[in-house]
Amino acid sequence: MKTTYLILLMFFYHQLTTAQNKINIELRYDQIFVSNINAQNSPYPSNNDSGNSLRVLAGYHINNYLNINAGLGLDNYNDDFYGTNTIPIVANIKYSIGGQPKGVFLMLEGGPQIKLSDSFDKGYMFLGAIGYKIKLSRLLRLNFMGGYNFQKSTEGLNIYDDNVSRQGFFIGTSISL
Repeated sequence: MKTTYLILLMFFYHQLTTAQNKINIELRYDQIFVSNINAQNSPYPSNNDSGNSLRVLAGYHINNYLNINAGLGLDNYNDDFYGTNTIPIVANIKYSIGGQPKGVFLMLEGGPQIKLSDSFDKGYMFLGAIGYKIKLSRLLRLNFMGGYNFQKSTEGLNIYDDNVSRQGFFIGTSISL
């Protein structure tokens, strides 16, 4: 009887760890360096600014090469005239070159930004990146990435924030299960 329980326990442990290999949960921080701000009908000069981005993503590993995620973020862009906060709801896709637990990956992400209160902008965002992942343990990965970031506010904090777009580069790091 003990042998049967041990075999069942090993079977369920194997099923649980195999399922966890398919599920992806990621926490990511990005530093954004904005190089171009386009603000329509604004009397203020276009200044370069920077920003911070935090994302929580959950998804599924389709195979060793491809995984898809959905997530929620909080972005902050700092500028004298056009600073803003955004809450993007994103879809994210990653392609691992070589399909190995460590190595280079390509990433695309985009989605709408929701306006929960007057202190947030409504709009959309898009980013593309290349990165490198490091396997820390059987389930844990550390990711480094950099790429292009585009953000557009379509409804802003005041009359001059409407139709403000920001383009720039970002560097980021994340930890994923």
